[in-house]
Formats: sequence, C-alpha cells, structure tokens
Amino acid sequence: MIRFFVYHDLEPENDNDDPYSLDESQLDWTRYDSDPNSWRTRYVGEALQNAFSQSVNGFDHVIGNCNSAPAWLKTNGQHNGGGTLISGGESEFSEFLVAFLNGMESRYGIEVTAISPTNEPDYEVSYESMNTTPSELSSILINLNARLSNSGLDNINIVSPECFRVESQNSGTSATNYINTMFENSAVEEAVDIVGTHTYADPNHNANWNALKVAANGKPVWVTESANLNSTDQSMTDAANYIKWIIRGFNEGGVTAYMLHLFYEEADNNGYSSLVAWTPTGEIILPKRYHSFKHFANLVKKDYSLISSASSDEDGVFVAGFISDDESKVIVQIFNEGNEKDFSVDVPLGAISVETFLTTNNDSEEFSSLGINEIDYYNRYFTTTLPELSLTSLVFDIDESLSNSEFNFVNNNDFQVELFPNPAEDQLNLILPDYSNYNIKIFNLQGQKLIDWFSNNKEVLIDISKFQKGTYLLKINSMTDKKTVTKKIIKQ
Repeated sequence: MIRFFVYHDLEPENDNDDPYSLDESQLDWTRYDSDPNSWRTRYVGEALQNAFSQSVNGFDHVIGNCNSAPAWLKTNGQHNGGGTLISGGESEFSEFLVAFLNGMESRYGIEVTAISPTNEPDYEVSYESMNTTPSELSSILINLNARLSNSGLDNINIVSPECFRVESQNSGTSATNYINTMFENSAVEEAVDIVGTHTYADPNHNANWNALKVAANGKPVWVTESANLNSTDQSMTDAANYIKWIIRGFNEGGVTAYMLHLFYEEADNNGYSSLVAWTPTGEIILPKRYHSFKHFANLVKKDYSLISSASSDEDGVFVAGFISDDESKVIVQIFNEGNEKDFSVDVPLGAISVETFLTTNNDSEEFSSLGINEIDYYNRYFTTTLPELSLTSLVFDIDESLSNSEFNFVNNNDFQVELFPNPAEDQLNLILPDYSNYNIKIFNLQGQKLIDWFSNNKEVLIDISKFQKGTYLLKINSMTDKKTVTKKIIKQ
C-alpha cells in the first residue's frame, strides 16, 4: 500500500468552462516528471516506479490523496489556508481528479487504485488544505462517484473522509462524526468504498474506535496517516504509540489496513516521525518504531484474518491475533507496556511449533528471533516472560491434520458458564446463562468429537464416566445469540 499527493497545481487554471470536456494541454505534470532543470519537479512518477520494482510482494493499493482542490476552485482563492470548494464546483473538481487518474496511467504507467478527495477536512492548518463540512464533502463524493462510473473507472475506490481525529465529542470533527452525518444519505454511503481516518488526535489512546466501526456500517476502515509527530524519542516509549494504534484499531475499530506517516525523511534535531531516517553524513537511523512495525508488516501477510480478542487487560498488556488464510499459521502479538511479567498463552489446536520474535529497548533486541520451539500436543498452554516495555510476537505453525474446523471459534468474555467439579471422575455439572438453545460438544486432544448434543436447559449434567483419564475440550455454542465458549476439562 502506498499513498501520494494529487497536486493542486496539476490544473493551475481552469482549462475551459466545460467540466465535461478536458483540455489536456492545460495540465501541468511537472511535479510528477523527472526534470532536474525545474525546481518544481518532484520525481513522483519515477519514485513510484522504483518502489514498485523493488517491492518483493508488490502493492495492492495505490492511493492518490488530494489535500486541496486547485486555487481557482476554492472559496479563499488559494490552495492553502483552508477554505472549501466553491458552490457548484463539484463537477470541475471531479474532472480534475479523473484527469489525474487517467494521466498517471497514460504518462507513467501507474494504475491508481483509490482516490481520496480530501485530507483532514476537520482540521484547520496553514498548509495545503481544504476544510469541507460533512454536507459539502457529501456533494463532492456523490458527484465523483458518478463521474468515475461514467468514465469507466468503477474499479477505482473512493476513500473518505481521512479526518484528523478518529472520534470526538464535537459533531463537526472526526472521522466518526463525518461518517455518521454523511451516511444519512444512502448515495454517499454507496459512494464511499473505504472509510479513512488519521490518528493524530489520540495521543492518550482513549479514542472510541468501536464508534468508528459502527459508523462505517461494514465498510473497510483504513488508517491512512498515523504518527507521533516531531518525536525526539526513538525508543520503545515512542513505538508504544504505534503499537497501540494498530492493536486497538484492528481489535476495536474494524481496521483492515494501517499506514504510517512517513516512511523516510531526514533526521531533525527538533524531532521526526518517519520509520527510517538519514543524516547529512549518510547514517541510516532505525528507531524502535521501525522494528516494532516489522512485527505486523513482516509477520501478518495478505489475506490473514483477525482473531477477535480484547485489546488490553488491567496489567497494561495489549494483545492482537491473526490467522493465515490456509489456517497453517497463527500470529499472536503481545505488547507489555509495564514492568516485566509472566504471561500465560493458550496454544492453538494443532500447533506443532512456535517461533518467538522480540523487540525491547535493548540494542540487541530489535526484531529478533529467539528461535523455534517444538510444542507437545498435550500441552495446551505455556507461560512466557514479557520484558519491560516490549513487543513479543508468537508465530505458531499449525498441522492441519491435528486441527479441526470445529475449533475456528471466538470466545466471548460475556458468555459465562459455570463448570464443576473440574477435574471430575464421572459427571460434570454445567450452569448456563439462561434457558436457551445450546449445542454442547466435547473433543479429545486429537480433535475427535466424543459428544455432540443439544440442550435448552439452564443446568446440564454430562456423563464422562467412560472417558479415559486425560484432558478434553468442552465447546458450548449458544444457538440464540451465536456466542461460543470453550473450556478445558480434566477426567481423573
């Protein structure tokens, strides 16, 4: 995934007075060209092609982001200092954006896959910007969606609103409030393919991510900019911001993609936020946020799915989990924001080995593999030590012949089941939340199903007298509210 500027001066003056007939000769591609004789050149086309050619896995998403419409389309007559689109300017703005999309492909061979017409419309700044209200942005999005369709560009996704804030109490700011307002119009909801947000206004990590997930109404949520700006700290204390934005965003906000701002820049004594930095002498600086980011970028691959989990517990431990599309790998990421502590980890069914990666404040522990350990199939959990202020990733290899599709479940913390005695010799007593329809199953550790029956009682008695001594897994599905709970039981 890569994101770059739609420059406002691509069309420095209105090409003509017809928004449906483009005069391409009036477009200025200098910033995208590679012209060492022009101070305005930015080598954008060449830089993108270099990135594509050097990427091992390629780029599935290429996003054009427009901070501001051309000055002649703005209420303040300039590309910076805020302002908004002039009344009735939607069609000209759509023509401008479509010209960008077509030109990037015809001139530089770059297929832009997504377009974003605004950048932080809820945040007033002096640099290149445009402060459109939710109502104004709605008009832009509806017009742009129609223009893309009429131009044969239905394959281009629209990303919006890319607000400065995830959520806020001010109805005129934040991605959550913008989406809630804009999606009251079904045409806007249809136009927006991806809900975009930034994380800058969440330094204390208390944003209500779930509110954005609810507002998005099933649309993918992407973090398109995220940084601890002007940071003079390159340690795990700084990296903690990114780790928590990622884990909370995925677990609570429905986030499916996350980008930092920026990838690289020159180191600045006053602070910087890029993943990679360089000095005038050629030294390359890799802050701890770089090594922490590798836990997610290197280990969680395309088409992996999120395993639902709580973001944090009372001890300052943040947890995320992912499973590969072929179910051969499970990735568990554990961020310990506090002091060193022991942490119990449940072993995924069918796991035969686990590789541990660790990043701490120690210079020797960057994105370090601590080796691969085999797992005894009958050991269903283990305890690991989490160093102070550390990010640990556990990569489990799964033998599918030992696993069972019955175990692709998500435990629900609010689905409480009382089980006694455990260990038991002959009978297990279950007390369920209420009188409802339940599917009760028991498996041995080889994945064989030993019991599979239904009950609508609140209290259930299970006969295990014929079981061999050992450990078993009890799985209870509530057929009413689709919740699941799994318990380990021991037959004495």
